[in-house]
Order: sequence, then C-alpha cells, then structure tokens
Amino acid sequence: MSESTRTGSKVLNLALQGGGAHGAFTWGVLDALLDQPDIQIGRVSGTSAGALNGAALVSGLVTGGRQAAKDNLERLWHKVAEVGAPMTFMLLPLRKPGMGVWDDALPLLSPYQTNPVALAPLRHVLDAVVDIEALRTPSPHPLFVNAVNVHSGLSRVFGPQDISADAILASACAPLMFQAVQIEGESYWDGSYAGNPMLWPLYRGDLDTDIMMVELTPLHRPETPTTAKNILNRINEIASINGLISEVRALETLNRSVAEADIRLHVLSLPDAGSASEIEPSIKRTVGPTLFESLRRTGRAACEVWLEENRSQLGRHATVDLEQRYLAPYAQPTVPA
Repeated sequence: MSESTRTGSKVLNLALQGGGAHGAFTWGVLDALLDQPDIQIGRVSGTSAGALNGAALVSGLVTGGRQAAKDNLERLWHKVAEVGAPMTFMLLPLRKPGMGVWDDALPLLSPYQTNPVALAPLRHVLDAVVDIEALRTPSPHPLFVNAVNVHSGLSRVFGPQDISADAILASACAPLMFQAVQIEGESYWDGSYAGNPMLWPLYRGDLDTDIMMVELTPLHRPETPTTAKNILNRINEIASINGLISEVRALETLNRSVAEADIRLHVLSLPDAGSASEIEPSIKRTVGPTLFESLRRTGRAACEVWLEENRSQLGRHATVDLEQRYLAPYAQPTVPA
C-alpha cells in the first residue's frame, strides 16, 4: 500500500497522450480531477497536445493552485480555437471535418512551403497560458515532455531542469504541419513517434505509485483508411502505439522483477468513452470552440464515471490489465531454438 493511501491523500501521476483536437477530452478529465479534494496531482508526462495540457495544468498549480489550473486549461483551449479561426475558411467540404482543401493536400506539401509562420500561433498561445519559470520551479508536480530528434531518431525527455517553450512546441511539432523546432542546434519533431507519452519519468525513483494515462489514440481501428490523410493518420497512430507498448512492457517488467515495485496503471480512454464521430480521424485536425467544449464534456463525464467505479482502488491496485490490453496483442512471436 502506498504512503499516500496510508495518509488519506491519493496522489496520481498523469500520463497525457497527444492527439490534436482530441486533447480537449484530456482537458475535461483534468477539469474533473482538479475538483477532487482527496486526489493530489503528482508528476505529469505529456506528449504533443498532452504536453500543452500538462504545461497549462502544472503552470496553474504552481502559480495559483487548483482553480488557477482549471482557468489555465480553459484559457489554453479557447486560445487554440482563437488562433485557429483564420483557418476556418478552408473548412471544405463542410460535411467532412478537418482542414478541407489544405488538409487533403497536406501529405504532399512541405510546411517549409506552406507554413512560413511555423509554430508562431502556438507560441502565442503558450505565452498567454504558460509560465515557464513556474515549470522550472521545484514542486510536487514536475512536468516532463518528450520530442524526437530529427537527426538521430532518439527521443529526448525535457524535465524541470531544461523545460522551455521550445521544448513544449517541439513535442507538438507535427512534421507535415510545422517546421522542425531548433533546440541547442538540433531539430526536433512531435514526441509521439517515440513515446505517447513516456511513462518512465512518472515512476523513476518511486516504484510504489499510481499513474493515470489519458489515452487518445485508438489501439484498433476496424476500417482500412483509403484517403491520403487518413492513411498518414493511421501510420502516425501505429508509431505512437508501438512506442506506448514499449513503455508499458518496461513498466510490467519492473513490476515482475523488482520485489518492491508496485506501479499501478489506470487508463481513461477517449476511444472507449467517445462516440464514433468524436474518434473519427479527421476530428483531431479540426479547430473550433464547439468541438473542444463537446470533447471536454465527454472527458469530464468519463472521469466522473471512472472515479465512481475505481476511486477506492487508488493506492491499492491497478485498474487495467496490462497483459490483456497492451502486451498480449502485441507480443513478439517466439523464435524456434
């Protein structure tokens, strides 16, 4: 039993996946968690949209507590909708969510040709929402974000000692939408290609802990994608899934091989809780306050149901079967001797 359970406080470390607009589901989950006085937010690891959510959450917690964190998350998604408004004239055809004409062309065009402003609008959002100095301040809620080095293919995790606006932007740098982010002379892309998100920062040095992962990427899609943008989307999702499986496998190995290890994973999943229209691939490339608010409500409701059913397990038992959900379906075949 963890120390937090013995003292009556339940500490949750948060693993926040990326997924574009689907990150508004995470906003709803976090909004609900912040309303729970008996649950404390611990470490936070985020990738892409998860890095943005994590930065807004931790910045608010450090500078003003729970209410400031809730206000910060709301401001984040309102600002994202605001800077995305100029793109709405390209929302064609109107019956299909996405970025319309440019969205269809996206796999063929380089952001160095089509996006001269690079990540400037998103940097504007960060400046309005995130206090970088607060993220660097020692606190009970350290933030970790990851990005992929374009040159080496290695993933880099940025923690409180080296977190920056550039690191957060790098974690959210979709290669076909944005120009690579330069950090210390190296180019970085979206972290979800290597880990969505990285789990190890949440249990390093503390093997008796609870991790809540907010899952946005469907492990399984029944349909075969046929459009260029949906083919590319599924390729990206598959890379994300394989990175996650590696992280889960490492976690489970520790639980099996280290006597004192009890890393308890809990999962709140948009693919499980959302409607078919909410998990449709093009939704993640859609920008708009109505969509964001709808996903927030879905995330909040899913979290409230999860808490009603599983709150008593925090500090005691995992609420997801790692073998059944993540490991067995992706097990490597045994090589004959």
